[in-house]
Amino acid sequence: MGWQVTATTVQCNYVNDFATIMVNADQTAKCAYVNRYEGTKNSKKKLQECKWPDCPIVKDCRDQMIAL
Repeated sequence: MGWQVTATTVQCNYVNDFATIMVNADQTAKCAYVNRYEGTKNSKKKLQECKWPDCPIVKDCRDQMIAL
């Protein structure tokens, strides 16, 4: 891999909103939707259906970006 971090925005069917998936060169991945709402007043409502940290969408994006 010749990159340090890459990102893509996807439609997340779990939270019914767009989410940006960030993948680092060390093969770790994080969802910006979780970053945005984690620890906020309405986090329980916003993240109720969220699958983080075992989200299949994040895992699939990470695997696809690593394979490039």
